[in-house]
Amino acid sequence: MSWGISSGATSKEKLKAKMTDYLNGLNSTGAISYSVYSEIFDVSMNLLDKMYDLGKFEK
Repeated sequence: MSWGISSGATSKEKLKAKMTDYLNGLNSTGAISYSVYSEIFDVSMNLLDKMYDLGKFEK
């Protein structure tokens, strides 16, 4: 479970929180710079939204 995410959060929000935690970890250890973190964050959150929405139609 991601830090700060409610156990009652939607599956989509839990997935986005896990991705955010992963990216924050990379940024805080210096594996990526803040500018790279910002770019990846923006792109990945948008992609996760799109993937989640596409998954609804493919069931």
